Amino acid sequence: METPTQPIVVKPRPRGADRYQYLTQTNAGTPAGELLRRYWQPVATSDSLPKDGAPQPIRIMGEDLVLFRDDKGKVGLIDRKCAHRCTDLALGRIEDGGIRCPYHGWLFDVNGRCLDQPAEASPTAKDRIRMKSYPIHEAGGAFWAYMGPGEAPLFPNYPALAGGDEFRYTTRWFGDCNWMQASEGNIDPVHTSYLHQLELTSSDMQARWGVFANQARPELAVEDTRFGVRLYTLRKIDGTDRSSIRITNFVMPNACAVGGFEGYLGEGGLTMLWDVPIDDEHHWRWEFIFHRSGQLDKAALAKQYESEKAEGDRMRRDKRDLYSQDRDSMKREAYLGLGECFSVHDIAITQSQGTIHDQTGEHLSSSDIAIMRARRMLDEGAKDVAEGRDPRGVVRAESENQFTDLVVVTGEIESTESKEMFCARYASDPTLFALNNKGVTE
Repeated sequence: METPTQPIVVKPRPRGADRYQYLTQTNAGTPAGELLRRYWQPVATSDSLPKDGAPQPIRIMGEDLVLFRDDKGKVGLIDRKCAHRCTDLALGRIEDGGIRCPYHGWLFDVNGRCLDQPAEASPTAKDRIRMKSYPIHEAGGAFWAYMGPGEAPLFPNYPALAGGDEFRYTTRWFGDCNWMQASEGNIDPVHTSYLHQLELTSSDMQARWGVFANQARPELAVEDTRFGVRLYTLRKIDGTDRSSIRITNFVMPNACAVGGFEGYLGEGGLTMLWDVPIDDEHHWRWEFIFHRSGQLDKAALAKQYESEKAEGDRMRRDKRDLYSQDRDSMKREAYLGLGECFSVHDIAITQSQGTIHDQTGEHLSSSDIAIMRARRMLDEGAKDVAEGRDPRGVVRAESENQFTDLVVVTGEIESTESKEMFCARYASDPTLFALNNKGVTE
């Protein structure tokens, strides 16, 4: 497929009190919009476009597109407006190797080429018509699009996107706010002890889920990686000389790799989240929950998630009544009073910041070091793009397309061991997230 070839004028990166506010803007031609377009972005779940399925409207970063599968099974993502008279191609017919506009019969293939103009006198006029189209890759239970210029980078071989459906649970949520505040919530290591606080009743739960209950002031540190930022969070364990350690990651430009509901299966699991702009006021929260054992309780996950969803992957709870917050439950098991689903907690709390979070009104503290580093890294990435360079995390070489260094661990560390050495032990273990085709843990 080909991407648009016309030059794009990128707006300058501002400075001042709202230095990073510009990163909330993601239309084509904005610095953040051009940065995000240099990476593969999820656009639809695989099961939403079955064989003989209807064309699917897609809105991403302010662009209106249509995703379709032709009658040969090929998948395309092209401009939603027909090149003839701007008819909505989501109404189109799937036939004859493409999608046919129902208004005058113009036919387009998955690459945006016009294959047929039934009423046109010239048999070669169609050869001069080319719709905007983007490359599509299917992985992790989703279709992904590359919307940048030139040759698409390699699709990143992240563990959470590898293997078959038995190793992963994929879902998404509609977010009624800007993408950036949602993304920053994923790399805020302190909020887990408050927003997601759990009641722990056993030593095993303490070991696996202690970070969601321990309110001790954590020791925080970050370090740059080739794909983003690594976060270390250590919390003292009362009555011992050990600390809980949680290693998570910001993955450029709008993803993260963290632990999640798969923790009960032990090592070999992680969750990756993408917050993908629909436009500047809405986003999709994508979740790819993975465990190498293939023993995820996907039925239980689906039951919990679907109980909180309305039609169109929207949250059932409505902000107009404060998300049906149960203040009585806050006295017992539910810190936020919004049930047990972490995704609901995250979506509600980031939406409460406003449609587009006003950074000039915030007072950042020492616990926000990961957020500040991520903002600077996005700023650096926007500069790289403006100056014609690939930003951090874009993969061009097969030798770089393995991610054993994308370490996600929740465990305990002795006071005599450094966090860096603890992390290095996992980074050097290529089997941590390796798939076990037998479907059982090694």
